[in-house]
Amino acid sequence: MSYRIFFLAISLVTVLIFATAAQQAQQPQRRTAEEYIKVLETERRIEGLQINKVIETLKLKPGQVVGDLGAGSGLFARPIAKQLGDKGLVYAIDIDPGLLKHIEKTAKEQNINNIKTVLATEADAKIPAKVDLIIIFDTVHHISNQATYVKGLKKYLKRGGRVAIIDFSNEWPAGHESMKYSLNDLEGWMTAAGFKRVEKHDFLNNNFFVIYQ
Repeated sequence: MSYRIFFLAISLVTVLIFATAAQQAQQPQRRTAEEYIKVLETERRIEGLQINKVIETLKLKPGQVVGDLGAGSGLFARPIAKQLGDKGLVYAIDIDPGLLKHIEKTAKEQNINNIKTVLATEADAKIPAKVDLIIIFDTVHHISNQATYVKGLKKYLKRGGRVAIIDFSNEWPAGHESMKYSLNDLEGWMTAAGFKRVEKHDFLNNNFFVIYQ
């Protein structure tokens, strides 16, 4: 092998290494459940989500059944369960068993008995029964094929059931560059899936909040 070919080969390998490193740097790092809970429950995030106002806007009724899709640490599942009362039910749905265990633990600590955790897959919510409302907070951007996924939500809704979606609208967290989508994108996916937007709320600073039926 000539020196020229040798140095060209070395250069190519170097370029590939740097390209791979750059690509990995743009991908959000996989966190443990404990690490993710800390991120989800920062004071700034909780304040920005305006949880109480969001729940008030959803106009939930005692006894209803709600699916919290992408429940995370249970920030919404716990207060919604309280709002629904003992005859109501929240399915806390996530693909991370560690997060579901955290929800079970904190619900028990707070004496909340109407939350059932559901281990979903990346392609299917796996909700055990039909619900009145599916809520999806800061989760749609994690779904790899949104257009196909939202079509599958229809079978989990009762007649007249709704889907409420909150996600980033302006500033996206570092590492989420490849996950960005717009409200117009969401409108296209939901319309194609047979949903119609019935509400749009603008009180969240860095999130859109829309409800479909």
